[in-house]
Amino acid sequence: MTFNQILDNITAWCAANVPIVIGICVAVVIMVLAVFSGRKRGGLADKINNPNAANVLLAEKAANWAPPEQSYADRRTAVRREGPPVRVLLASPSFRNGVGEGYVLDRSTGGLRIAIADAVAPGSLLQVRAVNAPDNVGFVTILVRSCRPSNDFYELGCEFEATPPWSVLLLFG
Repeated sequence: MTFNQILDNITAWCAANVPIVIGICVAVVIMVLAVFSGRKRGGLADKINNPNAANVLLAEKAANWAPPEQSYADRRTAVRREGPPVRVLLASPSFRNGVGEGYVLDRSTGGLRIAIADAVAPGSLLQVRAVNAPDNVGFVTILVRSCRPSNDFYELGCEFEATPPWSVLLLFG
């Protein structure tokens, strides 16, 4: 049998079995793509070596956000949301000038976690207001539930005395 006869037999078989030939071609293309897609750059090691790694990782985390699984030990009824720190003013008679500053680290409809320079006793009432809030937005009353040291500052776990309107909650991040 010559090469031309073999080629004619293959061509005749392919013409008679078009659906099978198309299926084989699609399978080969998928296998080639699967092999080469595993070799693309952009893995975790590349992100860590990138000077903008923190921004890349935060952007991916924000894009793939899902509420955290709630532990049975966690008694919160509202889901906490982290985000960029939001600068706030705090008012209390216990502060030196009556006003202090802090940053909201995470927030929920039930309260705030605030970073502040000085410790505040649990059970204290504070007034809080976002620095970037419009002038017609007043202070919101919060109750300090916990105060724990963290690096160079203290983290206050605070509960709203009454849940503020949604438009005010959004000002905290």
